[in-house]
Amino acid sequence: SSHVGPIPTGGGLAMYLVLCAAWGVIAIRSPSAPAELGWIMVFSLGLAIVSGADDLWDLPMMPRLALQAVMATLGTLVLGGHSTVFQGSLPAGLDFAATVFLWVGFINLFNFTDGIDGNAGTKAAMLGAGIFILAIQGMMPAVFGHLAITVTAVACGFLVWNWHPARIFMGDVGSVTLGFLLAWLLLRAASEGQWAPAIILPLIYLSDSCLTYLPKIARRERFWHPHRDHYYQRAVQREGVTHSHVVKVVLVGDVILIALATVAARGPIWPALFGAGVIAVAVITYLSLVHTDGATS
Repeated sequence: SSHVGPIPTGGGLAMYLVLCAAWGVIAIRSPSAPAELGWIMVFSLGLAIVSGADDLWDLPMMPRLALQAVMATLGTLVLGGHSTVFQGSLPAGLDFAATVFLWVGFINLFNFTDGIDGNAGTKAAMLGAGIFILAIQGMMPAVFGHLAITVTAVACGFLVWNWHPARIFMGDVGSVTLGFLLAWLLLRAASEGQWAPAIILPLIYLSDSCLTYLPKIARRERFWHPHRDHYYQRAVQREGVTHSHVVKVVLVGDVILIALATVAARGPIWPALFGAGVIAVAVITYLSLVHTDGATS
């Protein structure tokens, strides 16, 4: 909907298959691989099959959402002792329910980023890079760094085809499954005590989504229907503002968020969270004001 002509979707299938192969090797060769990794991949396969069918035949929303909820519930169950994402601040049952809700929510929020050239791929690359940096600094088990950097590598490979002007998009088969797997990495970061970095790393597009959907809900609009109301989508609708310019601006913000996530992981959490909020507001404000004179390709 943000293009003059149709662009093929479904390119995320290649991303998913390569990522499965890479994670499979890690699961087999790494003695410290998370116990639930195999199950997480099985659950993602269920999402990939249904999401691929949706790319082809446009399936109804509710069955797809129900499947996401089932897979997130199963994913939370297999987390075992790592399912206390909120670190004991919530009762066990509420912690479980909140984890499932956040997992499903993240899947859909990531899916929403696949709306302009290069956006979803760049997001995936930066989230993977952020978790990798946390791992190499000893803030998470090293195996999560291995898993995360493969996400970055796969996303960068896809960006060769998806950068502006895009020749193909992920489609749901890529964005839904990648959202599921990235959500698992972020939830595991939170369960390892790194809840602040797990909030900071995706904060720009979480803010974009919240500021887009909360007013829609308040106005009782059918917010689940397709639209072009995200701040990044509205920016590219202005004459002369290119997809690549918008993605580059968000990319700069994401780089700063990675730096702030590492600060939060080392101790001064609240200043880092405040700084991340400022960066998110600054990027959203820029996207709401950018016009032809400020746009470059």
